[in-house]
Amino acid sequence: MQPSFALVCDKRTKCFLLFIRGAISTKERLTAATAAEVPFHHIILSEGQISNVVLGYAHCGMLAGARWIARLTIPHLRNKIQEFPGYQIKVIGHSMGAGIGAILTYILREHYEFSSCSCLAFAPPACMTWELAESGKEFITSLVNRNDVVPSFSKVSTESLRSEVLVSSKLDDVQDHFHHGLFSSISQRVAFFRSHMLSISHSTGKITDHDSSISEPLLKDSADRIQPPANAHSIDRSRQQVVTSEERVTLVNSEDVTCVMSAVSGFTSQEDSDSTGALDTQQSSTTTNEGEALNQNGTRNDKQKEPISASGSRQFFPPGRIIHMVGQPPPDSTPDEGTINNEVIGIYETPRDLYCKIRLAPNMIKEHYMPSYISTMESSLEQLQKDDDNSVCAASNDL
Repeated sequence: MQPSFALVCDKRTKCFLLFIRGAISTKERLTAATAAEVPFHHIILSEGQISNVVLGYAHCGMLAGARWIARLTIPHLRNKIQEFPGYQIKVIGHSMGAGIGAILTYILREHYEFSSCSCLAFAPPACMTWELAESGKEFITSLVNRNDVVPSFSKVSTESLRSEVLVSSKLDDVQDHFHHGLFSSISQRVAFFRSHMLSISHSTGKITDHDSSISEPLLKDSADRIQPPANAHSIDRSRQQVVTSEERVTLVNSEDVTCVMSAVSGFTSQEDSDSTGALDTQQSSTTTNEGEALNQNGTRNDKQKEPISASGSRQFFPPGRIIHMVGQPPPDSTPDEGTINNEVIGIYETPRDLYCKIRLAPNMIKEHYMPSYISTMESSLEQLQKDDDNSVCAASNDL
């Protein structure tokens, strides 16, 4: 619960920079792993007076680390503010240090002399509930790189991912069992038709030996016209039953088996479409329920902003205003061209709801580390410099 940090006085920018490192040592990793939910309330000051109180919960280990740093740095900051009036306080952190820095910024802003403190959080973890995170949009900027998984990684999101994986595996087992039973029943019916077709072929072969010019449709018509007497012997009745069964089975040939197979496959696809329609109906009803839960002002209820999982855990979110850097292919590129070196870095302010679910990606761990962040930011700065140069050239040509 004692993270590494450094307090620097930058006279060039007239700022006090408080840097907080991410989890590197074993003790720091234990701080990040202490993910219990503890109450944390933020007091908002306006002209030295309490104007509002934001209630919520925060990450236990990060809150303890932030309070420990505040206890050590507040005396030094007060002395330096008196020595260098007009200097600003900026808290900067990465990963676990970003979460601690965000919580520390809330704590510092509760003091009147530090009410202008701001925070820049690189790869911040989900460390606080919705209301707390929203209340920091004016003074906390969270920067997320590409597919970084840490901003959406929390107890609730991991439980949700685990549930989705388990449900997916069960659905696969049910589908495999259904298809296995379906194909076994089809194979049994095909074997039944094939055995009866063999017996009928022998019987019809004996009949057609007398006159090879008689075709199968004529045999069917003749069978329809033959009517046994009402008082016939039991042998005649059995012969009539055999003729009737032969008449029905002779209609089954290879084309009919194909029709049966297509009918069964059509039934299967219809069942799949019915199940898909049921799922769509369920999703639409869920969306309707979510829409009904909206307030008149168009905002969600607190229960939906901070959902509680089956284990009783609350959903945590990254703090403050979230800026996401995304790598995109250039607009004039083709799919076959390599676009890694020529990609365009898009910068977006993203909604907080986007980080309540884990999205798996091949580089979601690699893109969390600071070298990847530096590389993406350098590419973005190069693009901005080129855009400025192009705009200056265009303006000079116009003149």
